[in-house]
Amino acid sequence: MHTIRHRKLLKYLVKENKLPYLITDLTNIKYLTGFTGSSAIMLIIKGKSIFVSDSRYSEYAESILPKGIDFYLQKTTLISAITEIAKKFKFKTLFVEDSGISLSTFNSIQKSLKSVKMIVSEDIVGQMRMIKDDTEIEIIRKAVSIADDCYSHLLKFIRAGISEWDVSVEIEHYYRTHGCTSSSFNSIVASGIGSSMPHYETSMKKKIKKGDTILIDMGCTYMGYNSDLTRTVFLDSIDEKIEEIYYIVLEAQLQAEKSIKHGVTSGYIDKKARGHIESQGYGENFGHALGHGVGLNVHEFPSLRANGTIKLKKNMTLTIEPGIYISGLGGVRIEDVVLINSQGCEIITKASKELTVL
Repeated sequence: MHTIRHRKLLKYLVKENKLPYLITDLTNIKYLTGFTGSSAIMLIIKGKSIFVSDSRYSEYAESILPKGIDFYLQKTTLISAITEIAKKFKFKTLFVEDSGISLSTFNSIQKSLKSVKMIVSEDIVGQMRMIKDDTEIEIIRKAVSIADDCYSHLLKFIRAGISEWDVSVEIEHYYRTHGCTSSSFNSIVASGIGSSMPHYETSMKKKIKKGDTILIDMGCTYMGYNSDLTRTVFLDSIDEKIEEIYYIVLEAQLQAEKSIKHGVTSGYIDKKARGHIESQGYGENFGHALGHGVGLNVHEFPSLRANGTIKLKKNMTLTIEPGIYISGLGGVRIEDVVLINSQGCEIITKASKELTVL
């Protein structure tokens, strides 16, 4: 699997005349090699690739590196190692992926490689990662199913008097005891008027009370891949305005999901959901993108945003998550993970979207 990905990348870089090519993004390196350490870079050179890391990872890295990727021991700094390799292979230019590298690191490399022309390039590996293979899809399915099951568990757990933090801790405990290494991100448990903030910070003290809207955004990491799920539920009763909003958001999501198919643009799908919300008078209350890719990172290419031009392709896994947020009242977001196929899309997320009053 990793060998195939590496060969595909090398073939593309040769075709586009973008060698040598420097990769610093650790997720991209993981995708190409399986490496999960905290320090490494890769240099793709014509005919071979060089993986650079320090002595902490030498034995581990050499045991997992695919054929065609050589290990190079970093003796001092990564910058020094890059300089040594550049001199050995007589680099004249160096293409650098535009993700995963800070400006200071870029400048340090440039300063060290005075005679080498450095050229910023797009994140080619990140673009490769948009299309999932069969193994990745099956792992993502499992990650999504664990999040679904966790949501079902929470419906029995949530009650008046417990804190938002209690729910967040329960989510983490569920994931860790059901085969996951962690949550994909700090879970959002936003109750009452806090649900009007899309990226609310879960409170350690705030208690959930009857009449609250409860927006829960959560995901898990399973075998290195992520899920992302948002549902909005209600405790004991529901405000009429929030109920109206719930069905508008749900319809926006359903319209977007029905419109997904191979070849349409990311902006087209965003417009389907956003257009419905705007037609109901809430356009100004939906301020974020409709969704994003999900895989090794919980947020990755492509972004489903207004006027997006990326064409969607078969075997992309995406989130669809419209929302309406009204300050001082509350908000609703509903999020699924979908898989693009030849017929349109499969909604991998199975958690109920029926309006739920606990």
